[in-house]
Amino acid sequence: MSSTLKTSAFLALIACFLLPCLAQAQSVNSRKRFLRWAYQDAAGLAQDLSQRRTALYAVGAMALLTPLSTFDRTIDYRVDHYPGHFGNFLEFANHLGGPEMNLPVAGLFAFSLTTNDQKFQDAAFTSLQSMIYAGLLSYGVKYTIGRFRPYEQSGPHEFAPFSGRSSFPSGHTTTAFAILTPWVLYYPHPVTYSLFALGTGTAIARVVREKHWATDVLAGGALGFFTAYYLTRRHQYQTGRIAITPVLGFNAASVSVRVNL
Repeated sequence: MSSTLKTSAFLALIACFLLPCLAQAQSVNSRKRFLRWAYQDAAGLAQDLSQRRTALYAVGAMALLTPLSTFDRTIDYRVDHYPGHFGNFLEFANHLGGPEMNLPVAGLFAFSLTTNDQKFQDAAFTSLQSMIYAGLLSYGVKYTIGRFRPYEQSGPHEFAPFSGRSSFPSGHTTTAFAILTPWVLYYPHPVTYSLFALGTGTAIARVVREKHWATDVLAGGALGFFTAYYLTRRHQYQTGRIAITPVLGFNAASVSVRVNL
C-alpha cells in the first residue's frame, strides 16, 4: 500500500476515534454535524465527480496543461537550489505538504473540539477532511496517469499509466493547498490570504528538488484548492445563519425556520 493511501486510512481512523471521544463536551447536535459531513460529503463529491460537467472541466484542464507542459523542461533547467532565507522558507514549505503534517492537522481539529467556537471547529474539520479527500483524489490521478518524475531523466512527456509512476499531480502541493484553503475561506483577511504564499512555496520546493514538473505542482495546487473550496462552501451553506426546512405530514404541511444567533 502506498504512503499516500496509508496516510489517508490513518487519518480516517483518527477522525472516527476523535469524533466520539473528544467531542463529549459538545452538544449532541454539534457532534452530529461532523459525523453527517463525514459521510454526506463523500457521497456528494462522488456524485458531482460523476456528472458530465466534471468531465468537461477535466478535459479543459488537460487542454490548458498540455501546451504548458512544453515549458516543463525549461523551467526544470532554470530552477536551482536557493540559499539563504528563501532556501530556508522553501525547506519549511516543503514539509507543509508532507506526511508530517498529518498529526498537527488532526490535533488542531481535536483541540478545536475543546472550544465553543463553531467557526473554528468547522474550519479545522474542513482542513482535515480536505487533506484526506484531496489526498485520495491525488493518489487516484497519480496511479492512472503514471507520469515520470524529473529526476528519473525520462522527460516531461513520458507516461506509463498504472505503473506506479507518480509525478502528476504533486501530492505535496495538493496537501498544502487542501490544508490552507479552508482557513482562508473561513477567515478572509489579507493576513490569511498570505497563507497561499506557503502553498506556493511548497510548489516551488517540489520543482527545486526535482520531484515534480511545473505542471505537476500547478495541477496539485488546483486539486487541493478546489477540493477544499467545495467542502468549505458545503459546510458554510449547511451552517448558515438561517436554515429553512419544509416539513410534510399526512394532513398538514409546515416550514421549520432555524436562526443561528
